[in-house]
Amino acid sequence: CKQLYGDHAEFDGMKSCRCVKGFTADINGTCIEGGTAVCIAQFGPHADFDGNTNCMCKKGYIPDVNGTCLKGDDAACQAQFGEHANYNKENNTCVCNIGSVPDTNGTCVPASNDLCQEWFGPNTAFDGQNSCVCKKGFVYADGECFKGTNKMCASIIAGSRFDGQNSCKCRKGYEIDEARGMCIKKTKTDAGGAPVTLPNQGTVTITVVEAKHLPKMDKHTKCDPFAIITLGNSTKKTKVQKKTYKPEWGETFVLTYNETDSAPSDIEVELWDEDAAGQKEFIGRVEIALADLVTEEMVGWQDLQKGDGSLVKGYDKNISAVHLQVQFTEGLPTIPWWEPILAEKPDWVLYTARACTAIWLLYGFIIFFVFKPKPVEEEAAGEDKKEKPE
Repeated sequence: CKQLYGDHAEFDGMKSCRCVKGFTADINGTCIEGGTAVCIAQFGPHADFDGNTNCMCKKGYIPDVNGTCLKGDDAACQAQFGEHANYNKENNTCVCNIGSVPDTNGTCVPASNDLCQEWFGPNTAFDGQNSCVCKKGFVYADGECFKGTNKMCASIIAGSRFDGQNSCKCRKGYEIDEARGMCIKKTKTDAGGAPVTLPNQGTVTITVVEAKHLPKMDKHTKCDPFAIITLGNSTKKTKVQKKTYKPEWGETFVLTYNETDSAPSDIEVELWDEDAAGQKEFIGRVEIALADLVTEEMVGWQDLQKGDGSLVKGYDKNISAVHLQVQFTEGLPTIPWWEPILAEKPDWVLYTARACTAIWLLYGFIIFFVFKPKPVEEEAAGEDKKEKPE
């Protein structure tokens, strides 16, 4: 951007270059120091600098085709945009009259369904005001209206879903990143609008309840799915459920992080398919921001996403999802000393430990009752009987 537009240009983070605050572009596009005098020199005596990066016309004035600010009225708008244009004082701009729409040159022309369909295809209609819109059940992309489906929306905005009307929308807690064309997690803020700060120590309790509409991963058999849960350096794994598209786990895990680790920003749940050779194949993932869990517990179905952010489609053409219960608490839990020892052991080790504990308890009770000493009172009574004369 600096090579093209000078030392005071920068990349806007999306698709273009812009001038840094306090500078504006001259007629060649080079970023120069902004000010009223600079704007007047370029766009006439009725131009002003907005204090940011742009020259703008003063209220009551509009730019002509060359950018020069001239007095705003219906005549000026009609001279530029045709007889169906008028001046909007409130927004200080030219608009088309109700019942007309701008063509590709900006000229306002009488609108109709036929005109809209000529421009944007048969799935378009005139909204009765000033726009051509897609009919209900269709979405707009690349200058045309297409039948609205989750698959279509995912191809337009990765991770989005069709809302049943005319739009592709991200699920709750996500927003559209225009630069990348995909849904990303919203930044959680507190009541004052500042980002939520995570504590130095935290505990996440997560229950992987079940999943549904999983895709067909193997040619001749159903899925053998299992889940891997990751929080920073902590990882847990569920059992493998054999040959099912709707596995049920009901397994609960506790994952933690502390001040010696860099605080993770989210917890990740990945679903994998285990094949006959013992290898695993990625199905999809769910990422949950810890900042979203600070204020409230999360319970419900979460759509699975592929690595590129698009939604995973199941064997039955429905969107794959996993049912989770996730809760965040500040600090570390109190863990019995034996739990870490048994946590990663096979089930038979746990069962054996429990059985041995039960046997020792039973043995202790038997010893106690068999060899229980006689009461002192009974011994004293027995001695009195022996001393009594006949």
